[in-house]
Amino acid sequence: MSQAAEKARNAKASMYRSLIVDAAEKLFAERGYEHTKIQDIAAESGLSLGTLYSVFGGKGAVYDAVQSDRLSAVFALAGEAMASGDSAADRLLKGNRSFIRWLTEHPDFLRIHLEGSTWATNPGEVGEDLVDAWRRGIELIASVCEEAIQQGDMYEGDPDISARLMVATQQVFMSAWVDSGMKEGPDSLADRIEQQLERALMRRER
Repeated sequence: MSQAAEKARNAKASMYRSLIVDAAEKLFAERGYEHTKIQDIAAESGLSLGTLYSVFGGKGAVYDAVQSDRLSAVFALAGEAMASGDSAADRLLKGNRSFIRWLTEHPDFLRIHLEGSTWATNPGEVGEDLVDAWRRGIELIASVCEEAIQQGDMYEGDPDISARLMVATQQVFMSAWVDSGMKEGPDSLADRIEQQLERALMRRER
């Protein structure tokens, strides 16, 4: 196969994958995993069932792709926010704001992510890609937490535990936001989460 043909084939596969992931995200959010059929995902994406199976092995693989793709995107965004030259504590709060804003702008994924999951613990019975995305996110936050502890802005302790407390706090607030109809603006919501994180994790003298 020529390089041009290989490039065209890969581009087509990438387009199919994107269509399937977008369609699945919408359906999983509306109906839940159990009530979404693989045939529905194919129809929503505008592709045949055979084409879908040429990209993914089944519904579980599609679900893992939705989670992995979106988590990778949001963690990359939060990582950029935490890469500034500010203090580690300020970078954590900037990362939190970016994370919360992104989730409020992607309510379908937020609903999926909240359904039956605990953000602060290793997700079980899912694909390795999703586990890897989760680990990268926790490790990123924990590394900045360790800096904040060393700089004296965060209470001493295991930085991994601090990272998990941070994401658990985010989950509680985001779940309540969804239950209340998602009416509060992202900045107001991020402010309230930030205040809670400062009370729970940061030293008062900050």
